[in-house]
Amino acid sequence: MMIVSLCLAALGLFPIRAEIIEGKTATEITNRMTAGWNLGNTLDANSNVGLGSETSWGNPKTTQAMIDAVKAAGFNTIRIPVSWGKQTKNDGTYTYAIDSQWLARVKEVVEYCFNDGLFVILNIHHDNSKSYYYPSSSYKTQSITYVKDIWTQLANEFADYDQHLIFESLNEPRLVGTSDEWWFNVSNPSSAVKDAIDVINQLNQTAIDAIRGVNKGYNADRVVMCPGYCASLDGCITSNFKLPNDNIADRIAVSVHAYTPYTFCMDTNPGTSVFSDNLKNDVKYLFEKLRSNFTQKGIPVIIGETSASNKDNLSERMKWVDCFFGYSKNFDIPCILWDNNIHPNKNDGESHGYLNRQALVWYDNEIIDEIMKVMDIHVGLGDALADDVYLSIYPNPASEQLFIESGIELDRAEIFDIYGRLRKSISIQDKVAACDVNYLTSGTYIVRILTKQGTFVKQFVVR
Repeated sequence: MMIVSLCLAALGLFPIRAEIIEGKTATEITNRMTAGWNLGNTLDANSNVGLGSETSWGNPKTTQAMIDAVKAAGFNTIRIPVSWGKQTKNDGTYTYAIDSQWLARVKEVVEYCFNDGLFVILNIHHDNSKSYYYPSSSYKTQSITYVKDIWTQLANEFADYDQHLIFESLNEPRLVGTSDEWWFNVSNPSSAVKDAIDVINQLNQTAIDAIRGVNKGYNADRVVMCPGYCASLDGCITSNFKLPNDNIADRIAVSVHAYTPYTFCMDTNPGTSVFSDNLKNDVKYLFEKLRSNFTQKGIPVIIGETSASNKDNLSERMKWVDCFFGYSKNFDIPCILWDNNIHPNKNDGESHGYLNRQALVWYDNEIIDEIMKVMDIHVGLGDALADDVYLSIYPNPASEQLFIESGIELDRAEIFDIYGRLRKSISIQDKVAACDVNYLTSGTYIVRILTKQGTFVKQFVVR
């Protein structure tokens, strides 16, 4: 192992642009993801044509400062839901050619996230309609064309983005407008749902084939999330659901949405605003099923949407965070918080506002702090010491140690990975210390040294 010291991180914990990730399995990628946040009701808005669509559902235009606020809170993953359908037309090459300005704007927002070293999930969102894709045999030919066209273009446009970028084939594919839209008998689906699941299987395969078919950049390595019917737990554990075949092993993750338990998280008819102990069993069931069906078999899962709607019940939602994100951490299944910027209790189950995107402050900071506490994510590690205070850090590759020496008394050294997770804490009562780092895998790390005169932060790389 070789240790190489890097530059001061005086103005923040993280590098401006994260190290390139390549050659990792889907499980290795999900293990690096911690807690995530959704840019909801923004680029997924589908009521307008053109760039104005981004703000048509009442949210402001996305900015770098907005993404910075999400990063500063401790999230290391952002899901960017995008609706493409109304931004397409037949150009002779593609039946559904994406408008160049719309594609450039989506790419700009992805860049904001990459600037902060975040994982990014990009998908096809509110295009589940008979105009674009609809999971039934009657619309299968059109649906396959749509999915192939969109993912071929996205694979070309984002080919040079490393494994920080994850594609998600579809969002909640379902029989919109039918009695089977959200619920079905998992052990005995109706003939219509069986047909829909078969088409969804084919659409997931189409997405994989389109992405891998663009043979350049990181497309062969790209992790792709694939949902079952309506992206529900039932939709992916029913025997009819099949993950697609792939020409590269271990690059597919199961995509699930889990507003669990539904009676607490969304239901208002009548639903409940109290997260009672018995509801914890619903969360336990969810994660145990995902583990037994997928993660224990080496197939990772990402919960792309979760949240508990604001019912003027902050203390109860805090209990839900403890439970839900506690299972997320213990079961190594990353969860992405749904945020539509609707914070007042509307009593319709859709009050999932967390970040005030105008003021760039969190509506209920307690919720965000609790997520980070439960996930053991450490943020705000401190500033560097004044320039006139001597402190240096240097490696000793032969002994696989990191040496710290100072002109002042040291109290403690803490080593974090680049996602803010504490890896080791060392108590020091001297001006010189040696920290073993032979347990660290290759990658970028941060050491924080606490002294009586302040805090010093520096990066180092394990090769």
